Amino acid sequence: MKSPKSKGMKFERKLAKLFSAIPGWTGRRQPGSGIYDHFPHDLQITDPLDRPWIVEAKKWKHGWRTGDKAKGQAAMLVIERDFGEPCIYMSLADFAVLVAPLADVKENAE
Repeated sequence: MKSPKSKGMKFERKLAKLFSAIPGWTGRRQPGSGIYDHFPHDLQITDPLDRPWIVEAKKWKHGWRTGDKAKGQAAMLVIERDFGEPCIYMSLADFAVLVAPLADVKENAE
């Protein structure tokens, strides 16, 4: 059985590759996977407008069952907890479809 640390690192590498495969986007694992102040969280992704985004990656045995059930066949689920910020839960494939046009926006702006 793999350690939780190696399982997490493998998932982070996979996500970095998946984000980098989206046209106009890049993804990389953060050095130390969030243990250093200058490199928070697990990944940094950059969108077609060169804006950095910090991503926390979690890989759990059962995923987010409530989210999967509540999302049903919809493309995304927006959840807001009491005193919390609204959050989006969606598949990476749907996210790629959603943001791929940003690559064209950047090309037309230049």
